[in-house]
Amino acid sequence: MSIRNLTVAGAILLVAACSQDEPAPDSGLPVRYTELALADVATAEALSARCLEEESRFREHFDALEAYTGPVTIENYYRSLDSLNASIATVMSFASSLSGVHPDEAVRTAGEQCQQQLAKVGTDIGLSRSVFDNVSRIDTRQADAETRYSIEKMLLSFRLSGVDGSEAERERIRALQDEILTVGQEFDRNIREDVRYLELDSIDQLAGLPDDYIASHPPGEDGKILISTAYPDAFPFFEYSESDELRKALSLHYNQRGYPQNEAVLRRLIELRYELARQIGFDNYAELITADKMSGSPERVREFLDELNSYTRDVQDREYEVLLARLQEDDPDAEKLESWQRSYISSKVQREQYAVDSKETRQYFGYNDTLAGILGLVQELFDVRIEPWETETWHEDVKAYELYDGDELLGRFYLDMHPRDGKFQHAAMFPFVNGIKGVQQPVAALVCNFPEGDERMQFSQVRTFLHEFGHLIHWQFAGHREWSNVSGIATEWDFVEAPSQMLEEWMWDYETIARFATNPDGEVLPQDLHARMVAARDFGIGMRTRGQLAYADLSMSLYDRPPAEVDFDALSGAITRKFTPFEPLEGGHYWAAFGHLNGYSAIYYTYQWSLAIATDMFTVFEENGLNNVEIAKAYRDKVLSKGGSAPAEALVTDFLGRDISFEPYADRLRGNSELGTQ
Repeated sequence: MSIRNLTVAGAILLVAACSQDEPAPDSGLPVRYTELALADVATAEALSARCLEEESRFREHFDALEAYTGPVTIENYYRSLDSLNASIATVMSFASSLSGVHPDEAVRTAGEQCQQQLAKVGTDIGLSRSVFDNVSRIDTRQADAETRYSIEKMLLSFRLSGVDGSEAERERIRALQDEILTVGQEFDRNIREDVRYLELDSIDQLAGLPDDYIASHPPGEDGKILISTAYPDAFPFFEYSESDELRKALSLHYNQRGYPQNEAVLRRLIELRYELARQIGFDNYAELITADKMSGSPERVREFLDELNSYTRDVQDREYEVLLARLQEDDPDAEKLESWQRSYISSKVQREQYAVDSKETRQYFGYNDTLAGILGLVQELFDVRIEPWETETWHEDVKAYELYDGDELLGRFYLDMHPRDGKFQHAAMFPFVNGIKGVQQPVAALVCNFPEGDERMQFSQVRTFLHEFGHLIHWQFAGHREWSNVSGIATEWDFVEAPSQMLEEWMWDYETIARFATNPDGEVLPQDLHARMVAARDFGIGMRTRGQLAYADLSMSLYDRPPAEVDFDALSGAITRKFTPFEPLEGGHYWAAFGHLNGYSAIYYTYQWSLAIATDMFTVFEENGLNNVEIAKAYRDKVLSKGGSAPAEALVTDFLGRDISFEPYADRLRGNSELGTQ
């Protein structure tokens, strides 16, 4: 789904870094990179103590930069500042990730508190006139292009932080930034900890569910069967349960997560961000957050959303009519299709019009086999090697790996893939260490909520797995630049989702899928079944895309106006009606569990923007072969490995050999005139 805490730009686990203080040439300024390991912060007490220790060092380093009045150069001043930013990111990201995944609530709380402490240091750096003035004085005329771009990005980040304001304005910005982080953490925590359950009285109420699903949900001592709102429970239930009443009940539980506690929290969050934007000189927060994106403005985002809206309106209407007609075969009195019926009826259409039964297809995707298949795909496509990494983890379910190119270590990663109490509920890549050339290796984790072992996965979960792995390889390949603000996934946020979305395309390649898609009897997914799956892949593309447009519109609409004009239920309801054929679920408040309203704020549109770019980039593989290692190498070298060392548009055009075009995506959205006629 996403990259968590990308704005931290940073690291979590620095296992191979310099921790000594080294003076920058000719200045005496420190160049220091923080080293951490899980063993250093195994308890809440240890994490808190280490955080305080590092905060003191960061303050001392920052004070030296603020007080410095001598000659400034790239090697003395800028390298010292960059090392400080990288070190803050390391500890802060470490704390952030532990707050989302650690099984001990005390450690999760300590992680949140550490974030709050260190964010203050980061805010102070971004608002320091003396540091900004010193960076502005650096002569870059003889610098290489990447270094010049890094410094340009740094100066822009200062300006967008509010460094140009008066002392009183900057003091208010500090207070706002501190509170925004705290309130955002509360919003995320309320979602993470709010798992709800549908209670069933009898196994008969599981009618329609796959046998392995039923077997994994035995009655408790009280005879009740519990179906949670976690993905592995909820999504198959929505698709397979034969009970319309129970699907509606679980849907209501799902859409009530985070409510009512997040109503006041989200209100406060958008108020704080609105005031922050006004302090910095923007009309609203949407203007501020898009200023350094590819789009450049909320107006351009609205144009883009309107364009996609026009492509998908007729497609969705046709899809809806197909689904409604199928519902009416079961219920002749039905006058409309409800939101909780969509997955169930869509599954029937897939079976009957495309001969694709998701109960059958899921039998070919056990978790262990899927993991092995995706690791194999990445190794072969990019000519790399993945090996187990013997290291400590935060939970016994977590697996660790190292990524090699020949004998060269490229990075390390964790897989935390199964649900548990108190853990982040969705799917994301958690940045651990932002790699820096010659200093530290990139480290990240995939944090998902999939079935375990040989349990079966929905095909949509395989797609999610590939998506998140796309983020992971981007982070690993990009983590070898010289400067921290261009290393890792440091491109404009509009582009961040493109590599992950493009990797999803390999699930539609039979040669790739056949390597690991086997049922419990060891039989490979039949090629004719996969061909039918490919034929059916775009059924529902109108509804899916417009659902994403609704999320993007809500995201923008909460932040492009004064908060006093926002009524959460009224606004989300109006947007739901604008983009989808469904009435909002009565009693539901889905916005309260829409976690991207914190991390992505106004820019959820970036998923669709990135998808348009991903679709264009994928045309190169379509033309030259999906498993063409030469094309994959060019993609890795020209796009992934470049990180944020140049504007995303420049990286993509270099790979394409031409300007970016949104037309391939538009063609796909418009190319469904035969839906429902098979």
